[in-house]
Amino acid sequence: MSHSTFAVALLAVLSSALGCGDAVELGAQGPPLTIGECQELGGSPLFDPEDGRAIEDSCPDGLRFLGEFDESFFGSDGGICCAGLEVESS
Repeated sequence: MSHSTFAVALLAVLSSALGCGDAVELGAQGPPLTIGECQELGGSPLFDPEDGRAIEDSCPDGLRFLGEFDESFFGSDGGICCAGLEVESS
């Protein structure tokens, strides 16, 4: 992870935890994440629904936008990173 990407991610997490800002705005202004960086931040890579909403508002209800990525993702050319998705294990 580059120093600038790490700094943006750390700032987003700290400001969100302290209630000092909106992590959505910070994630949107930073460089694109990798899928690995998304997961390191506790996020899950998802498809951008491309429904006309701003990218920062594209995570499903109850999830928080962390950023977007531009890696190949199941045939698409990128997606969004959202936090708060809990995966059930079987």
